[in-house]
Amino acid sequence: MAIALVTGGLLPAPSFAAKAVVDSYPTWQRAALALDFEGVLYRPTFRAGLKQDSRIDVLAFKRKTKSGSATKLSSMLITASYTGRLGSFSLMEKYAQAKWAARRVADPGQRIVARPILKMNEIESKVRVVVYANCAVVEPGLTTEPKTNCSKADVKSFGGLLVMTAPKKTSIIIESSGLTFQELVAIARGLKPLKVGN
Repeated sequence: MAIALVTGGLLPAPSFAAKAVVDSYPTWQRAALALDFEGVLYRPTFRAGLKQDSRIDVLAFKRKTKSGSATKLSSMLITASYTGRLGSFSLMEKYAQAKWAARRVADPGQRIVARPILKMNEIESKVRVVVYANCAVVEPGLTTEPKTNCSKADVKSFGGLLVMTAPKKTSIIIESSGLTFQELVAIARGLKPLKVGN
């Protein structure tokens, strides 16, 4: 995945869809059942003591194939957020064969702090993830240079971002605030696959 897709704020991406699934659901299972394309969604089983504070938003665009006899998934974005007194995180997912329905633009304040390899919950295969800290930001009015060498501790101090491609090639982004590096990685490790479709 290109870095332009995984850092910074979300921007809507244009779509030329024939049909769309745009809805929100109370649970990950209900969201998964709403999608009729094969693939895997992942729900968090470890939440660092945080509670789900949003519905599971599903944005999935379909369009006709050239033959016109079938539809294909052109872009999608599944999101949910979790908050607590001391922190928060948001989770974004899409299938490998689809583009992001909203794209992320580059954030110059982020620095890579680790590239760990994880064994995910109930999955034998190991997954490489990339963890960023939002540590190279200068406060307005200050003349100091931003940090160029950041550490895992900066994930809690400044916020973090974890990017991964899970088994079945589901793309996942987890963005955190107030959580430690270890908690952010534990959320990714605890993701559990859900079957999609009716």
